[in-house]
Amino acid sequence: MTKLILFVGTPGAGKSTLLGALSEKYKDIRYINLGTEMLKIAKERMGMDNREALGTMSDTEIKTQRELAFKNIIADKTDAIIDTHLTIKFGRRYVPGVTIEELKNIRISAIIYIDATAQEIWNRRHNDVSKPGRRNMGDSVLEIDEHRGVNLAILSSCAIYLSIPIYIIYNSDGKQEDAVSELENIIKEHFYTNA
Repeated sequence: MTKLILFVGTPGAGKSTLLGALSEKYKDIRYINLGTEMLKIAKERMGMDNREALGTMSDTEIKTQRELAFKNIIADKTDAIIDTHLTIKFGRRYVPGVTIEELKNIRISAIIYIDATAQEIWNRRHNDVSKPGRRNMGDSVLEIDEHRGVNLAILSSCAIYLSIPIYIIYNSDGKQEDAVSELENIIKEHFYTNA
């Protein structure tokens, strides 16, 4: 049976960096960015060519694009790590990055949540020149901590409802190698054993 793991975290926690390090070591696993898959569909259906423009669509349109992307992912029938967000923050408004029903339908095996302190996230957002114009740059440390809290609440709900394991990995400053090592153990457990 195909194994799919959801890979999430508050923007700035270092999710992309850790996933990049993991993909260098485990090349036989598919690494899928859900937003990129949604954009491919939106481009075909609506001529959209900017990922940030996805956020301008109605909640119904976003859900449709996401469901079509998930349909494509499961049709491939190969093990994968799906990189996405539990929530997307627009000012004071939070919208789901995925729904529990969608995760149930694709039979997600586990969720890995990458975390860091709100201060570390704030620092990374303001020091990362590779992502100019990043959404939520104006968020205070308090607002980032609120976003983390919303994500952790949703994460807990997913685990209970879907009866799947969740993993929280702290990507603390100067400890990236430790976080990658923890990730490797999870990947081995889910993709390379019969567990």
